[in-house]
This record gives sequence, structure tokens and C-alpha cells, in this order.
Amino acid sequence: MTSNNYQEWTQDDCVNLESAREILNGLIGFRVKWLRTEKQKNQPNKTSITQWETEKVTFLEKRRHLNVLEQDNLSKIRVVYGAELKRLMACGY
Repeated sequence: MTSNNYQEWTQDDCVNLESAREILNGLIGFRVKWLRTEKQKNQPNKTSITQWETEKVTFLEKRRHLNVLEQDNLSKIRVVYGAELKRLMACGY
């Protein structure tokens, strides 16, 4: 720690933060796309809409609370949600 009580972080820490943020952005984007498509249908599936809205809000909150000093959380996001994003992108959703 430095004398002004701020913890220092490395360039790798910052890269981890940005990676986690971009993964969450991707997952938010998929939910927004799905919601738009579903809401345009003649008979939208309200269950799917509710689920995707909830997931979108969850990802927005996770993104809002990202902290470069919480590397364990960033690693978890990168592993767990990164795998989901890769799967969605590979399927072309």
C-alpha cells in the first residue's frame, strides 16, 4: 500500500477488469437483442421476457460493481461468464 491508503494495481489487474467488463457487456447485449426480438412478436413469451430482463439487470449490477482490486471476482466473471459468452457467440445467437 502507498502512504495515501490507496492500493496499487498492475497493468494485468486493469486488463482483467476490462476483460470482465467486456464479457458482461456482451451478455447484456445478447439479452437486449433477445428482448427486442421477443417483444416484437405477435404473442411475446412473458416468461422469457421476465427472465431476460432479470438477467440483464443482474449483469448491469455486476458491471456497476466491478472493482480492479477484487481480482477474485474478476477471475470468476471471466471464467464463468466468459464461457457463456463464447458459447452464445459460437451458436450465433
